[in-house]
Amino acid sequence: MTPTHRNLGRLAPLAAIGLGLLVCTLAVQTAAETPPGLSKKELKILSATPAGHERLAAYYEEKAQYLRAKAQKFSEEAAYLATQPATIESKQGISCNCASHYRYFSKQYIQEAKDAETLAAYHEQLAQDSESKSPHQ
Repeated sequence: MTPTHRNLGRLAPLAAIGLGLLVCTLAVQTAAETPPGLSKKELKILSATPAGHERLAAYYEEKAQYLRAKAQKFSEEAAYLATQPATIESKQGISCNCASHYRYFSKQYIQEAKDAETLAAYHEQLAQDSESKSPHQ
């Protein structure tokens, strides 16, 4: 065995460990950026009270902000890629990392943010209606 093969043999496990650490770091970062979701049970419990509706409205507002930020990132990436030459091509001869991909998802996130804002407004209204109907006032 030549010295080059021995050196490559030593580097392979280190490269595998480094790659594993990189993947774990990216997974933790992605999980930290994702807002927590609500289960059906939690939604049902929170929908039962005016305070719950207020918490749901705050949750949906936070979700809308998160989605708008994500849409902004995708929009920025689309603008950047539009200025770059196609470097990766698929079998069909078109770029796989194209700006239209990022524009599409930016639009999707904007629509989801609008939906979340609609739900936030709906739950705010339900909370106000419930408080105005309560006999304690």
